[in-house]
Amino acid sequence: MKTLLSIILILLLTQTQLTAQNTAEDYLGAWYTLGINHKFTEHFSITPYAELHLYETASNYNLTFASLSGNYHFKPNQTISIAYAFLDIDSVIDEDNQPNTKENRIYEQYSYLHKTGRFSIQHRFRLEQRFLKLADQHNMQNRLRYRLGLEYPINTTLFLALKDEPFVNFQDQVFHENRFFIGVGIHILKNTQLEVDYFKHHINKNNLNRIQISITINTNSKPPKTISTPL
Repeated sequence: MKTLLSIILILLLTQTQLTAQNTAEDYLGAWYTLGINHKFTEHFSITPYAELHLYETASNYNLTFASLSGNYHFKPNQTISIAYAFLDIDSVIDEDNQPNTKENRIYEQYSYLHKTGRFSIQHRFRLEQRFLKLADQHNMQNRLRYRLGLEYPINTTLFLALKDEPFVNFQDQVFHENRFFIGVGIHILKNTQLEVDYFKHHINKNNLNRIQISITINTNSKPPKTISTPL
């Protein structure tokens, strides 16, 4: 009987210790994203976009992100954008009674796309103004992000993708975040693509392993080009 009680006590202590040691680094989390790019004319478009972040692949809520950006395509391969985003952030992995952090964000963005051989290369610069509502205070932060993205077509349907995005914070912890993605994409319809990435997310001294599943849809309501005929 004493042996049984000892085993039960050891198991309980071990479980308590393991639970206490759970951190974001212990989980393979998942990000699910949906973006819709709708073009009205050759130069103007809007992009509704949403993300859901989970600490585990199918459970344990972390973050919701929703944004709407207006884009001006001043050249076929160059775009400037301004956007508003709202975030609901739960930074505690286990259940808690603390209110989530709310964030209202405004950002300005410039993107440039070009080709080298068969590689498509995208440069994206984003300047963010973040208005954070924490449990006991309001906070305003600024940061700069630069994302380098590479795509290599395997055939007309499949492509490989590689992205890296460092963040520069204008407050404390200047280099506080970096995201490195590697994945594969598929053009499932003429205007729709699916991409699955594995990525390393370094944030606030944490080293996280994540899977990202993204769907991008391109639509347009551009008026058809008129062709003049000689009289």
